Amino acid sequence: MRREVALGLIVIALLVGGCAQGADIHFGPLDTLINVASTAKGAFADVEEPEEIELGRAVTAALGGRYTLLRDPALTRYVALVGNAVAAQSERPDVRYYFGILDTPEVNAFAAPGGYVFITTGALGLMRDEATLGGVLGHEIAHIALRHHLETIKASKKKDLAMMGLRQGLAYAPGPAGMFSGVITLAADAMAEQVILKGFSRAEESEADGLGFKYAARAGYDPAGLRDFLIAIAARGEGDASAGRFFATHPGTAERLKELEKMLQGQPAGGQRNPERFARAVPKG
Repeated sequence: MRREVALGLIVIALLVGGCAQGADIHFGPLDTLINVASTAKGAFADVEEPEEIELGRAVTAALGGRYTLLRDPALTRYVALVGNAVAAQSERPDVRYYFGILDTPEVNAFAAPGGYVFITTGALGLMRDEATLGGVLGHEIAHIALRHHLETIKASKKKDLAMMGLRQGLAYAPGPAGMFSGVITLAADAMAEQVILKGFSRAEESEADGLGFKYAARAGYDPAGLRDFLIAIAARGEGDASAGRFFATHPGTAERLKELEKMLQGQPAGGQRNPERFARAVPKG
């Protein structure tokens, strides 16, 4: 029951974010979310974009079971406008991106497969301008553009997930679609745990940093936004409760800052910061 309630709230808020593109979103039952081979071998080994989107919806539901989604249409629309402007500069501009705000003082941001991006109110509270928001969203969009989530699936024990479903008697409905009921839910829960509790690898974080700040710069923002966000987090220190999970899931903040400084040296100066517009859109308190 908790999953269905969380999913309903996410639909409401993400529809607001999707309006920035005039998009709509329809959530189907979890037991018809992805095709797999009848033997369950190689499940998710070659995930096409439609299946990636469906998996993202399931991961979004799993995230909704852990966090409360902020029901603030104006703020969600603002974040979506900035995010979609940055996403348009990525290698996957045709993906429909949806943006949600998690109502928690925890400082963090998450991306789910297929174009779903979340940022916490705690993270927004650390920011002082739109360029910083654009840089952080660019980093999460890069995870999606680089399909890091799908690499996580391939690296995980997907065979074990499938066999777990078989042992638990999850229904397999034969037919042209070859649907395997329940496996997607297990995979989504495992991926949500990976993203929330473990995060991506150091190499993947570095890749997302390198592309994310470029996306923001192409969208017209000062490329130093992501660096400024990391500086603000580093200033809090690992002992700060609100930033603790960020340090746990994002390895090597000091090293990331050094790499970003190197990248910024090769980037043309300038770009918008838009502190006034950010201050009007993001309430402090």
